[in-house]
Amino acid sequence: MIDIEICLPCDDLANVALQIRAAREGKAARVELCSHMEHQGLTPSVNAMQQARTAAQEEITLLAMIRPRGGDFCYDEGEVLQMQHDIALAAQAGMQGVVLGALTPDNKLDIGALTRLIAVANNANLQVTFHRAFDALAEPAQAIETLIELGVQRILTSGCDWGSHDTAQQHCAQLARYIALAKGQIEIVIGGGIAPASAKLIAQAISQQMEQNYHYSFHAYSSALIDGVVHENPVRQLYQRVNDT
Repeated sequence: MIDIEICLPCDDLANVALQIRAAREGKAARVELCSHMEHQGLTPSVNAMQQARTAAQEEITLLAMIRPRGGDFCYDEGEVLQMQHDIALAAQAGMQGVVLGALTPDNKLDIGALTRLIAVANNANLQVTFHRAFDALAEPAQAIETLIELGVQRILTSGCDWGSHDTAQQHCAQLARYIALAKGQIEIVIGGGIAPASAKLIAQAISQQMEQNYHYSFHAYSSALIDGVVHENPVRQLYQRVNDT
């Protein structure tokens, strides 16, 4: 079974519950709540998280993006403190996980910041996903083992450089390499132009290249939307296509 994760835009509070129900009915396993998608996703409001929790009815895992601003992933002391605070708020609002990342100016993992952020998440019993800051790393493959050691549960990646206009489908070999390196100790979540057709092709390519089947999942955004809102049918189509149901 290949899980589906949906990136859910939550600036319009009137649509949050509707979108959660749509993702749930479409058989998504997880939802990542994001605000300000024009900045590639920032921390959602407490109200949005609370509404999502009420609508989820314990049937879908809720993740909150923890990103205080757009731009790069190098954060100063004040921003790290804000992120720690936001992780605690996410836990209080009923989230089950957070999505975060932090890099140094030379595009390496910011171990100091990540240790602090993950500690807050662990204390609140929250899952941790390392977002596409992974694709901005100078040597992403070498960072997988470190992220495992830090206690991260998932890595979101397109298999290509951050800022590239490529899609995940163009980098199946790299994605298969990441999955192999992860060895089932950390879940690779594939995002970047994910739609029913492309996800099926990626899954087939990975299956052909992998000697052992390790669990991975797909992360979709625009293909799950109709008029800017998550709808059940496209989510269900993605789920069915990759799981042959």
